[in-house]
Amino acid sequence: MTQRVYFLVSILVAAIGFSASTLAIAQGLDGTLIVSNRAGGSISFIDLTTGVEVARGPVGPIIPHEVDVSPDGRLALAGEYGPNSEPGRHIIVMDVANATVLGRIDLGPNSRPHTVLFLPDGRRAVATMQDSDQLALVNLETMMVVRTYQTGGREGHMVRLSPDGFRAYVTSRGAEGTLSVISLVDDSDPVVIETGPGAEGLDVSADGREVWVANRQGESITVIDTESLEVVATLDSRPYAGRVEMGPNGYAVVPNGGGGGEPVPQYLRIFDVRSREMITEVPLRDGQPQDGNFGVLIQGGMVFASDPGEGTIQVFDLHEPGNGRVLLSNHDAPDGMAWSRIRLNAMMGD
Repeated sequence: MTQRVYFLVSILVAAIGFSASTLAIAQGLDGTLIVSNRAGGSISFIDLTTGVEVARGPVGPIIPHEVDVSPDGRLALAGEYGPNSEPGRHIIVMDVANATVLGRIDLGPNSRPHTVLFLPDGRRAVATMQDSDQLALVNLETMMVVRTYQTGGREGHMVRLSPDGFRAYVTSRGAEGTLSVISLVDDSDPVVIETGPGAEGLDVSADGREVWVANRQGESITVIDTESLEVVATLDSRPYAGRVEMGPNGYAVVPNGGGGGEPVPQYLRIFDVRSREMITEVPLRDGQPQDGNFGVLIQGGMVFASDPGEGTIQVFDLHEPGNGRVLLSNHDAPDGMAWSRIRLNAMMGD
């Protein structure tokens, strides 16, 4: 990077008003934080070395909620979720290095994709189709839908994969709240497991042995053994916990927010995955009762928590979570986040 680019970055940092402590957190990481913006109809690319948003790619008015990055870091995927009055139907494919849209994959009517995930091979992806209670498997080389799978649930909202990519786990928020276990390698029927009201956020442990499901309307987290496909534990959560993120370092983080018709104190809870014990919790928005929800991402020993309502992204050290800082503020309703090892070409001048 040239001195000129460093100088421009310094000007941007000063103009936006980052504190030195915030930059210290950002400079401990590298690569790019990629953020879906609900209000802006866009995807942001934030350089973590500097803490600066270096690009924002418009994706249209059909609101993206989640984003995922390919194993090699080169591509990003988001779903056109949209408002209730205008549900979306496309998967958006983006080039990370240039922050540009490469194309859109049409899932057809009654789809409304919320979560899109790359398979481990990087050539295929799965997407929840909330309005038709299906899961789509797409080929990213042909930009076509390969097949769809019935979830057996209602309002299939979020999906996570087993480490080998052979299984998909889909949470459904409707009715009693369920987790659907879907084989991607044969035609077997999905196994549907009742978890709790408002089943939404979920993740798979690094070893693939457990799935944790946050029951947003039930103040609980359901733990499912992936071999027996049985519920093996139920953990307490704060009201309206809507996301779970499980990192490779043995931690799980669970933020809670509003969404049930009343403001609630909002916290980030950190669990030990092996013992299933809560280690600590730290306040979000100073722990004051608020509406709204949070996105969450673990990367490099840090936790990123996005707040669409406040327009902020906070950063916490997993080992010292009480020293969290605001990375970005006044943002366009940041929601789902992902990380790429690739820095944008905009930051790579001669």
